[in-house]
Amino acid sequence: MTNANDFRKYSYAADTTYLIESFSYTRGSHAPKLEPQEDERLKVREGGKLKSKKQLRAEQKSAFIKAITVVSVAVISLLMIGMSLHSFALKNELTREIQKTQTSIALAESENISLQSQLDALVSISTIDKYAVEQLNMTKVKSNQIRYISVEDFKNHREAQLNKDNQQKSNKNNN
Repeated sequence: MTNANDFRKYSYAADTTYLIESFSYTRGSHAPKLEPQEDERLKVREGGKLKSKKQLRAEQKSAFIKAITVVSVAVISLLMIGMSLHSFALKNELTREIQKTQTSIALAESENISLQSQLDALVSISTIDKYAVEQLNMTKVKSNQIRYISVEDFKNHREAQLNKDNQQKSNKNNN
């Protein structure tokens, strides 16, 4: 779709004098500058009555307090939202750490069970006997090699030996 301006644009493309002549200083897109007149003063009316300066200042003060209240509520709300998002992120991070730790504990418990079963298999009497005979070249004890000792007899014999040693020392010290 073409309009008349397109035709002019292309027909006078080489000749810029047309463009300069068509420019008008009086036709502009800006708003005309108005000068305030002395007799027109700014007056605030409500319901046909003029408001005094005192009323205007009181309304201005209450509007300012309301604006501060709205801004402070908005800031507090944003802080609470930010803190809740931070706590959710922290909670997720701690949950992941707990899951990793629980996984490690489960792996350690399964390894413990496996090692306990291996240990139980190695500790059997037949395995110990076999290891002692084959690896350590030990022989089984025969019944005539076993000697039993009474604790009471051992104590009495030990006390007699100590008394005898003490008497010999005292005899040497006296001589």
